Amino acid sequence: MNWGGSLLRIIVIGDFHLDPNHYELSRKAMEDVNNTVPDLVIPLGDFGSRAFIGSMDGLLEVKPFLDMLNAAKRPILGNHDLQRESGTGSQPKGTMESALQQMFHLDKPYGVMEFDEFRLFFASTEPQPADSCYSVQECFATDEQFAELITELDRRPGVPVIFFTHAPPIGCGLRTVPRVHVKSTNAYLDQNHDPYRWKQLYEQYPEIVMWFSAHYHLGHSYIDSHTFRNGTHFFLTGVHGTCTRDGSRLSRMIDISSHSVKVLTLDHVQRSITNEGAFNYNNSLSCMIHSTKWQPLPKLSMPIPDSQTILERIAFNSVGEQPALPQGLHLVEPGKYFVSTQDGFTWEVETDTEAVKGCLHIGEPLQALAVSGDYLWMAWDNYVGLSHLSSPWRFTRSFDAEWPQQRWVMEKPVQCMAPHPDGGVWIACNYTIQHFFPWQKDDSISKRLTLQARPHQLMAAGAYLWILCEDGTLWKWDGLSEKAHFELEDVLYFDIWGAAQAAVIRSNHRIRFLLWSADGFEAVYWFPFQDKSILEIPDLFSHQLLVLGDQKLAALVQGNVYYWDKPGSTPVRLPHIQGQVSALTRSSLIPAADGLSCGFAVHVRDTSPEGRQQLELWAARTCDR
Repeated sequence: MNWGGSLLRIIVIGDFHLDPNHYELSRKAMEDVNNTVPDLVIPLGDFGSRAFIGSMDGLLEVKPFLDMLNAAKRPILGNHDLQRESGTGSQPKGTMESALQQMFHLDKPYGVMEFDEFRLFFASTEPQPADSCYSVQECFATDEQFAELITELDRRPGVPVIFFTHAPPIGCGLRTVPRVHVKSTNAYLDQNHDPYRWKQLYEQYPEIVMWFSAHYHLGHSYIDSHTFRNGTHFFLTGVHGTCTRDGSRLSRMIDISSHSVKVLTLDHVQRSITNEGAFNYNNSLSCMIHSTKWQPLPKLSMPIPDSQTILERIAFNSVGEQPALPQGLHLVEPGKYFVSTQDGFTWEVETDTEAVKGCLHIGEPLQALAVSGDYLWMAWDNYVGLSHLSSPWRFTRSFDAEWPQQRWVMEKPVQCMAPHPDGGVWIACNYTIQHFFPWQKDDSISKRLTLQARPHQLMAAGAYLWILCEDGTLWKWDGLSEKAHFELEDVLYFDIWGAAQAAVIRSNHRIRFLLWSADGFEAVYWFPFQDKSILEIPDLFSHQLLVLGDQKLAALVQGNVYYWDKPGSTPVRLPHIQGQVSALTRSSLIPAADGLSCGFAVHVRDTSPEGRQQLELWAARTCDR
C-alpha cells in the first residue's frame, strides 16, 4: 500500500456483531467511518448476527455494510467466525477462511501489509483440531500461521510493527470480562493451547510497538483500556453496535505520520472523533522501539521506619468482580494463585502474566479450599470436590456445568480443610475432624477426632495438624491419638511456616501477635491502634496473620494490612485508599532460610465505579541510602 509519509489514517472496527433490529446503527457507523476519510479500515472479526455468525451467511450479511466504506479494507476473523468449524463442528474446516479470502481478495486470512517505514501484521482466528478443542470460542492460531508471522518479523529487523488480532495476547494487562471470556477460557490468543508464545513474541521482538485487539466489547476510557508492557502499547477496541457491555459504541482511529503517532476514538453515539483513551506520541514509530518513556505499572512503595528496607508492590492484576472470601486466597506455586470470591467463583490467577486463566468453581461460595499434591480440593454446601491442577478440563466454562466432575456428598457441610501428608485432605465437619481420601481401601475413613468446639481453621505441618476452634482454643494433633494436645487459648487466628508459629491473641481488650519457634525464640508484636470494637467483630477471620520468615510478620485487621519488620518495631500499613483487603497469603511455599523472608499477596476490593478487585504482590527489599 502506498504511503507518502504525510499522514496515514487507519480506522479499527471491533467485533462486528450485527443486530437485525438495529441495522441502522451499523449503517450510521459506516457513515461515521467514511466521514473520517480513512486510508485503511481494519475490521477485527465476529461478522454477522446471532443466527448467521460463523457461517458464510454471516459474512454475506456484513458485506453490504463494509461495501459502504470508501477506503481499503483488511479484515481478520474472530472467535465467533470459527465456532461452527472448531473441534467437532459440522461446518467443513476452511469454509470461513476461504470465504474471507475470496470476498476481500486476500492471499491468506493472516498476513502483512508493508510500508517503507513501518509494517502492519494481521493474525486471524483459525479452526481448532477436534482432539484439542477445550473452548469452541478460543481465538486459536495454527503453528503454521505463527511460524509464518515469525518469518515475516525476521525479514525486516528494526522496522516498527503494529499488530492486529481479535483477542489480545496474554500478559498485555488489558481489562477483561470475568464472567464471559475469562470464565470461558478464551480471553487471550491460544489460551488453551500455547498462549505464552504470543507473550514471548512481543518480548523478543522490540519492533512490535503497538497491538490492537477487540473481543471484550468495552469502551476506551478505562485505565486498562490502553496498557504498556515490555515495550509494546496494547489498545482495546470497542464495538459499534448493540453488543456493547458498558453502553459505549466506539472504534479506534490511528493517525501515523513521519513525525507523530496518534490514537483517538471514533464515538458512534456522539458521531464524532473524541479524545477518549487518546494516545499521542510526538515522534516517528521507529523511535518507539526500545522506548522506556512509559511506566508499565503504577509504583507503590513505602519505607520501613528505622531500617534500610522498602516495602513495595511488585505485581498486581484484576481478579473477579467481588472480594475474596477471608480464607479464599491460596498460593499454588510461585506466581500462581487460586482466588475464591464472595459471588461463588474460584479463579486461577497468574501474576507473571497478569492473567486470570479460568474458573475452577461456579456456584455457592466455597466454605473451604486446599491444595494437596496434584489436586485442588473444594468444599461447598454438602459437597467435597476436586480438580487436577494441570488438566485442561479443570475449568468450568459454563454456568450450568456440573463441576468439578469428581465430587462426593457429605453428611454435613465441611467448614474447613487442610492438605494431608499422605494424600487427600483433613476435613472438619461440625465438631469432627477426619482424613478424607476417597481412593483408600478403608472407605476413606481414618482416625476421627471430636472436639468440644467447632474447628474453624486447620493448618497442616508435617505429620501434625493444628486446629483452631471457634471458642479460641488452639490444639495440636498427630492424627493417630484419641485426643489432641491443648496449646493456647484466646486465639483469633493461627499460622505456621517451617519452624515458626504465630497467633493473634485477644488479651484484655487488646490484641497482640505472638511469634515463637521450636528453638525457644518467642516475641510479642503489639498492635498500636487499639479499639474495643476490634474485638467485637463477629467475623472469625477479621484478624489474620502471616509468618514471613526472619521474624517478620504481616497481619490483616479490619480490612487493613500491617507489616512488622522485626519484633518491637512499629508496623507500617499498606497504603490502600479506595479499597480494602479481604484476604492475604504468602508468596512462597518453601520456608525462608535464616536471615531471609518472603513476600505476601493480598486481594483488594475496590468500590469505585470503574474499580476492579485486585490481586497484589508485596515484598520487602533492602535499599542503599
